[in-house]
Amino acid sequence: MNLGVKHHPKSDREKQIIDAADYILTKVGAQDLTMDKVVAHMGVAKGTLYKYYKSKDDVLAEVSVRALSVLFDYFKTAAKTENEPLKALQEMIMAFYRYYLEYPKYFELFIYMERPDFKSNVQGYMNVSLGIKDYFSAHLVQCQTAGLIRKDLDPSYCTYMIWGSCMGLMNFIEAKKVFIEEIMKLKRKDLLQQYSEIVVRGMMI
Repeated sequence: MNLGVKHHPKSDREKQIIDAADYILTKVGAQDLTMDKVVAHMGVAKGTLYKYYKSKDDVLAEVSVRALSVLFDYFKTAAKTENEPLKALQEMIMAFYRYYLEYPKYFELFIYMERPDFKSNVQGYMNVSLGIKDYFSAHLVQCQTAGLIRKDLDPSYCTYMIWGSCMGLMNFIEAKKVFIEEIMKLKRKDLLQQYSEIVVRGMMI
């Protein structure tokens, strides 16, 4: 597939690169995505790619902006499904699970980016990440204002704890899904549902 056309404005070329990387990601995953595969898909010279992105990590960070934006939409949609703030919080946590089922390669990308040696200065990734953090924290503040959860809890700390533990649990479920479902006869959705209930109850007054 040849997407190469000469003399593209930078913004157009960048979008082509990210579209190509996104496509490759859905086929092979973050671990096996390479700059060579992106170049081959685009049908351009390798130097063209490095003109805009210095490394695979930079390309993946740009793809993650798209992945995080989709996740952000899942959170916002989930929050609107419940009028009761605590139930909405549980739905937001469960939205991560639905996202994981719908976009497994994006979830894999998030895990890949948690590596200590992952390095990128792509600002868009930080902007969307902070947007999600602020949205989640604002909902926790709403719960505190309504007298539903403890006011001594810092919403920012709670947000990162929920994010980290949720990521860890789903990563565990993904790695052990055969053992969990076929041997232990447990349902992944039920595990996440109980997790969300435990998290919320742990913050309640």
